[in-house]
Amino acid sequence: TTVLNRSGYVPKEQFFKQEKQKEIYLPPYDFGCDTVKKYLMSRGIDEEIIKDFIQRRMIAEEKGNRYALFFGLDENGKVRQCSGRATDGTHEKKDAAGSDRSYSFQIANENCDTLRVFESAIDLLSFATLMKREGFDYKSQNLLSLSGVYLPKEEMKETKIPASVRRFLDSHPNIKTVCLHLDNDFAGKRGAAGFQCVLRENYDVPFLPPPYGKDFNDYILHLKNLEKRQNEKEKQNEKEQSR
Repeated sequence: TTVLNRSGYVPKEQFFKQEKQKEIYLPPYDFGCDTVKKYLMSRGIDEEIIKDFIQRRMIAEEKGNRYALFFGLDENGKVRQCSGRATDGTHEKKDAAGSDRSYSFQIANENCDTLRVFESAIDLLSFATLMKREGFDYKSQNLLSLSGVYLPKEEMKETKIPASVRRFLDSHPNIKTVCLHLDNDFAGKRGAAGFQCVLRENYDVPFLPPPYGKDFNDYILHLKNLEKRQNEKEKQNEKEQSR
């Protein structure tokens, strides 16, 4: 039995029928997260950042199949949205039934006037890792994940801003810039164009994809691979010099 047909998840063909439920149905979970931590670290995400989000009760581990669960909390700390992702190397993922998508996996700082938008929680965590690597505090930012890309209609002006972004902007009137850190592919570029068309009258809306790879997780893994190669090269040079 997979997490998709346990309490909190529904089969693909039933999922969209369940979206309007008022109550969210979560699978059994805990915050031990041993499997989830190993999985996220294998994706290049900093261990201390993972622990921080677990302490915030925003990352949990599904008890049955050890899915990583990413929670969107309301102002009272109640889970209102949950995205589950397999930790076994497959690409299985799904929102919990009853998730309110106007809430999403995010971190906010009232003193920051920039909102940074990502397609997934893992991309958000990868960007936070990149910030830490470069000596910046990710907690100084407003970071929000969409749980997927939102493609605009043919008529760009009819693009609907995701409910989570609209809620955030409505509750944070100090925001001046919305940075779109979407995937560097057709869907990401198309989605960014829709955002820009609708938001540019009120915000600066730059599209800032990763400098390498499809998304920021690709980029952080690329940097770690470069570091690994450099370390191996240095060790080899030391061996040769010691001969």
